[in-house]
Amino acid sequence: MTRLLWVSSEVPDLHMSGGSIRQYHLLQAVARQAETHLLVTGRLEDQHLRALLAGITEVIPVGMPYWGDAGRNRQRLRTAWHTFMHREPADVIMERPMRKALRPALAGAGEFDLVQVEHTHLGPLLPNRRSNSWSLDIHQLASRRSAQQMDIALNSRHRWLSDRERQKAERFERLMAGQFDLVTVPSAEDAAGLPGNVRVVPNGVDLEAFTAAPLPPEPRLVFTGLLHWFANVDGLTWFCDEVLPRVRERITAVSLEVVGRNPGDRIARLGRLPGVSVHANVPRVQPHLERARLAIVPLRIGSGTRLKALEAMAAGRPVVGTTIGLEGLGIENGREAVIEDDAQQMAAVIVDLLNDDARSRRIGAAGRALAEARFSWNDLGQEFVDNLFTAIQARRERALNSSRQG
Repeated sequence: MTRLLWVSSEVPDLHMSGGSIRQYHLLQAVARQAETHLLVTGRLEDQHLRALLAGITEVIPVGMPYWGDAGRNRQRLRTAWHTFMHREPADVIMERPMRKALRPALAGAGEFDLVQVEHTHLGPLLPNRRSNSWSLDIHQLASRRSAQQMDIALNSRHRWLSDRERQKAERFERLMAGQFDLVTVPSAEDAAGLPGNVRVVPNGVDLEAFTAAPLPPEPRLVFTGLLHWFANVDGLTWFCDEVLPRVRERITAVSLEVVGRNPGDRIARLGRLPGVSVHANVPRVQPHLERARLAIVPLRIGSGTRLKALEAMAAGRPVVGTTIGLEGLGIENGREAVIEDDAQQMAAVIVDLLNDDARSRRIGAAGRALAEARFSWNDLGQEFVDNLFTAIQARRERALNSSRQG
């Protein structure tokens, strides 16, 4: 039986961040078809997943720098440290303690047919010499995020810093992609420009957990996501500053529920705005989606595909988002969701959908149909497994041909 080692600094979990959810479903698919062992920093709490795994090694990193919801001076210190003291991108620098904790447990990695590494920042764990296959799952490209930050930078200093980080991240990502036997990414946009054997495996949605419910009449909007993630904080701040007031001018009763884990001070301040409420660390987001008339994905930074969009579509909610927020889903604008980057136009679309029951139901139903057709975790999990097995077979064939030639 094929033996596989899954390596991550993020615990696979259905109730945490998008990366944890992606890992949970893909790891579950692999564990059903191969003898799968997990090496992770942290504690795997999910008993169902634990029962599927052949072995679990949990390590605790030490020496992790903590920045928290940093103030301006602390942010500047961190930025200067990353920019001038290191050639590696910031994500990779910050995860050094994670790699240090994981590396000793990789001494026996050669006993596995394939080692699956999660996130680019663990890429340096790849050994210089190996006889087995190594695969890297890149959830998001830091180079693309930095390029997007350049576009919205407030001044030339921020643009310069973002561009420097983009260059470092781009160089590092290309290096990692060229060295692994297989690289998987969530979108075609992320795959473009990466060297090597790159395959697109999008994020998905649990179509049984998220089911379509009738749209309520109340003009309630919802945003779901990790609330200390800077891209979510930026998108929500922009929406509350630029879009929501324009909607309220037309529909005074409009409200926004912000739902997710670990909100910081900036999200707490948004929660004090008229009509905005923050629901932190809820056990399930489904009830909030069911209460909502419309879901928003107003991101200005990010790559890959957004689980928050897929979950809202699977719940039958019409979704309004930016180009970045709805990237990689193959959406026909105005059919499965509405894509709008201009604040005034986004507000107008939201007002229209809050007032037009037929159009809202039509877009919600089309979004659900798209999720069913393309983004079932069951189908995507099998696609991911097939890619891994193909990579294993390709390395075996190369080794066999090499031995014959020798």
